[in-house]
Amino acid sequence: MKIALGAFSIESNSFAHGQTTLDDFKKQIFFVGNEITRDCAGPTVELAGAWDVFTQAGVDIVPTLVATSSPRPPVTDDAFDVISDGIVNAILSDVDGVYLSLHGASYCQGDDDPEGTLLEMVRKKIGPDKLISISLDLHAYFTKKMLAYADIATAYRTAPHIDLYETGARAAQLLVDAIKNGIRPKVYRAEAPMITSAERHDNTKGPFKELIDLCRKAEENEGILSVSLLATQPWLDVEELGWKVIVTTTGSDVDGQLIADEITRAAWDRREQFMETVALPPPEALHQAVTSSGLCAVSDLGDATNGGSPGDSTVLLREALRSKDSGTFILSVADAKAAESAYAAGIGKEITLAICDGAPGEYNERTTITGIIEKVANKKIQYTHPAAGGSLDDPGQSALIKITTSALTTYLVLHANPVRVIDPVIYELFDLDVREFSAVQAKSPNGFKVGFARVTTDYRLANTEGPTSADLFTLTFNKRPKPLFPFERI
Repeated sequence: MKIALGAFSIESNSFAHGQTTLDDFKKQIFFVGNEITRDCAGPTVELAGAWDVFTQAGVDIVPTLVATSSPRPPVTDDAFDVISDGIVNAILSDVDGVYLSLHGASYCQGDDDPEGTLLEMVRKKIGPDKLISISLDLHAYFTKKMLAYADIATAYRTAPHIDLYETGARAAQLLVDAIKNGIRPKVYRAEAPMITSAERHDNTKGPFKELIDLCRKAEENEGILSVSLLATQPWLDVEELGWKVIVTTTGSDVDGQLIADEITRAAWDRREQFMETVALPPPEALHQAVTSSGLCAVSDLGDATNGGSPGDSTVLLREALRSKDSGTFILSVADAKAAESAYAAGIGKEITLAICDGAPGEYNERTTITGIIEKVANKKIQYTHPAAGGSLDDPGQSALIKITTSALTTYLVLHANPVRVIDPVIYELFDLDVREFSAVQAKSPNGFKVGFARVTTDYRLANTEGPTSADLFTLTFNKRPKPLFPFERI
């Protein structure tokens, strides 16, 4: 048995300024052909899970191309062309099937559905009879085109995401079994006209747990191979935006539509519960975090870098500069020009910098700081969060600046390139123990809880504005379907 393997994974954000280029992928995870190994994207991600299943089954793996990026702004068309052509051209004509690790919520400058386009290209290459299996993020928006060309589809069941390996292994095992048994699986899809902030996408409690439990229960039915709830990430301005349920069955003789429709109705019935929030206004969130007992993480919801925001918010920085609380707060801001200046100034120098370039009132409002450069660095970080699987990222030239112009002592980690602040590694770049601080900034609506758990389980959510705002009414959608909850109360 011969199976082609590849990956194109990025969660895109329609509202983040900038673009994601091929170089951005190459700075993170980009491997071609024989460069691809089990652990090339990380030892606990989908690719590793699929690789282990294929190896144990004696499959002849045909490596194509693996391109993975942190969530970022839309991908350039040129970058997608190189990635998609690299995957498709490396698929040999005699493969029995194809496995692709996708995110499911990518977005290109000239294509709202590049993953659907990639699957269409793969189908044309291998013909109508061979099987395509894909693994997805729980926040995929699984389009009609994806449905048309994928024979097997399955997604994470956890949020925060900790089952990447298991998801890849499941997609691979279903593909191997289908080829061995000569069956033709079929994917069904149902849609719920709703979108919500990711704050309550938590499989361990509340309405989200109830829905995930329904998916697991449905898999006990004969002929049902996989049932996945896709609580699509809301920061995409696309025509097919909305929650989905996808069901993979053993074939067209097993009706997966009834199950998909049932779970979709259950999600719709709970829609108002997903609008409930514990997020606080930024001043109150920072105050509670700083004055709590022990280290407290304060998450900057509008600048969630695991949702594609560029990490350039100055909201919490500005709040820290005017805070009357005593204590210590460490946070991160991405600004290439300011980071370059701080890095060049060197350790021990006092420096005055204008951070970011937003207009007054914008989330990344230009903010002037004066502080002492404590440390500088220019090396990669390795994530410890389960969803990042030990993968590397490059913050570029970075500096740790101590600011003492208010009652609150603020430590600013200024870095050139956006990185995911889903665990403490951007701060540990400077050999810091964040547990010694009163508060630490995270940038995620939910996933940070797992990543920061090794240093604290206490957290506050700051309801900041930005490209990943929890208040979806602050974002300008032009393509989204109508009606769509909560914009239209259907």
